Amino acid sequence: MQEGATPAAWLGTTGPEESSDGSGVRQRRAGPSRADAARDAPHRPARPTSLGAKLLDYFLEWAAVGIYVTGIYVSGLLLPLALMALWFLGPASLAGWTLLCLFLFLTFVPLPLITGAHSDRFIRFSVRRAVAYFPLRLEVADPAAFRPDTPYVFGFCPHSALPLALPITFASCSELLPPELRGRTHGLASSVCFSAPIVRQLWWWLGIRPATRQAMEGLLRQGRVAVLTPGGVQEVLHMQHGKEVAYLGPRTGFVRIAIRCGAPLVPVFAFGQTRTYSWLRPGPPFCPEWLVQAISRTAGAVPVLMYGACGTPMPHREPMAVVIGKPIPVPELAEGEEPSSEVVEGLLRRFKQELQVLYDTHKAQYGRGEELIII
Repeated sequence: MQEGATPAAWLGTTGPEESSDGSGVRQRRAGPSRADAARDAPHRPARPTSLGAKLLDYFLEWAAVGIYVTGIYVSGLLLPLALMALWFLGPASLAGWTLLCLFLFLTFVPLPLITGAHSDRFIRFSVRRAVAYFPLRLEVADPAAFRPDTPYVFGFCPHSALPLALPITFASCSELLPPELRGRTHGLASSVCFSAPIVRQLWWWLGIRPATRQAMEGLLRQGRVAVLTPGGVQEVLHMQHGKEVAYLGPRTGFVRIAIRCGAPLVPVFAFGQTRTYSWLRPGPPFCPEWLVQAISRTAGAVPVLMYGACGTPMPHREPMAVVIGKPIPVPELAEGEEPSSEVVEGLLRRFKQELQVLYDTHKAQYGRGEELIII
């Protein structure tokens, strides 16, 4: 094991693999192949042999992933379906009122009221199956650098069409994480997600919280780990086919909060995530760029057509590898002091540099030759 490496039992990965070419010289293998990733995925259930058991096994994997992705589409259909039923079937339509009541309940019920042991069991099952579906593996560059009582801000890149690896890896019940991080990570998502029925429940159960300054500072003050995609919606507007894009140019807010709360910054890169969805985005010459940006700002989401396996909402089964870099220390502030713009911008430049180093270090092992563009 290399110096600073992490035991495989913690991370679900055996680390860089080597093979012999017969000359006695040990050589590093490129990867990961789906077979490699599948072998290293933790808690992967043993593959059944009978046809019926195989079909059930594949169904469970698809259901575990599909409930999140399909939930996004279903949440947008509930209200239109209810209104259409009441319009075409009449105001006495049982189906219409049932759908409308379901929509209102899922949209406005306080999330803590429907969270408990049942949701924890479901999320744990779902995360394990999702890890096996792609499969997904995790590598931590320096596990010894993390402390169980220290808050951290993880900058997760890229956003891609949908950052699937984030909730799977950093769910509150994730078993992929090392002991120093396990049980205290929270992803951050756009507030619009918490106004969408079904999505708001699933995101909350995963431990995801609204990406607001108050929510983020609250988590860090409690010694927790905030995981966010700094590029957010704007990064989706800059996506390019065949390339990895990280939009960090003007994103100083997460850096400022990290300094204010004394939370080291940590670059995180998800290899393979960009390939889990094919996508089409409106733009010139068919649609003015200013209109796309205006819609994105208003809706809190980019109007992108995403499609996966066989054109369905299910993502492509592409192996993913999430690599957590080393913590970047932040300067200490006196009580009531605010970080200067120079300090914030300097730390953001350092974060960009460390993200590039993280990508370059692991791209031969986990990438497929894509260029990383940091904007």
